[in-house]
Amino acid sequence: MRGPSVVECRSIQKTYPTAEGGFLAVDGFDLTVGEGEFLCLVGPSGCGKTTILKMLAGLLDPTAGEIQFADGAAHRSLVFQEDALFPWMTVAENVAIGLSQSEEDGQGRAAATARFVDTVGLARFANRYPHELSGGMRQRVNLARALVSAPRLLLMDEPFRSLDAQTRLLLQEELLRLWQRTRQEVLFVTHDIEEAILLGDRVVVMSGNPGRIVADLPIDLQRPRDLTGRAHPDLAEMKWTIWKLLKEDARERLSAHA
Repeated sequence: MRGPSVVECRSIQKTYPTAEGGFLAVDGFDLTVGEGEFLCLVGPSGCGKTTILKMLAGLLDPTAGEIQFADGAAHRSLVFQEDALFPWMTVAENVAIGLSQSEEDGQGRAAATARFVDTVGLARFANRYPHELSGGMRQRVNLARALVSAPRLLLMDEPFRSLDAQTRLLLQEELLRLWQRTRQEVLFVTHDIEEAILLGDRVVVMSGNPGRIVADLPIDLQRPRDLTGRAHPDLAEMKWTIWKLLKEDARERLSAHA
């Protein structure tokens, strides 16, 4: 059962200015995130998923509508698809950036940084630089930097998309392990239907441009979950249900590029 509302998006609209007068990216978007909820957002490319995350992160303002946060929920972190590490900083220094607004003293920041570097399994690499790390390791640094400040809301924009299948599975497991311990709210954007089902408490499906919600589906799989999908006999049916919602948009986009 969903907990009390922590984030509410009401009738959100986002229009980007263009030479032709404006591009409507998101329209009539209504979404509620409950306390401790892991919510996944899926939809075709260009449907406004990243725009939604950026508005929730405070990087963009809605053209219309409003976003309301419960007490403390405005403290949020955003993890992008590609790593955004500073190449001249070590792993530990990059993670510590997440504490730049913290009121902790230097000793407290150092302890928190070390704890989260260790949490994502990179203690031996704390003094390495990004170019010395694999893609999966760099994304773990991104995750540690997002989590070190203890955000109430964690926003994730296809964070594992560029990784190989094995690394992706390991980081999915790592993310769920950390979330099950902290239980902060997560809004996770992905194109991968199976990833959305295996990670989320709910899967929200968006239409193509302009982005609107076409379905809000609860995922009733017990936790902890087998992220290979082998222990979930209903997975194929869930994937088919979501794919049917996305198929027409996918077909239209394919025809437009034929």
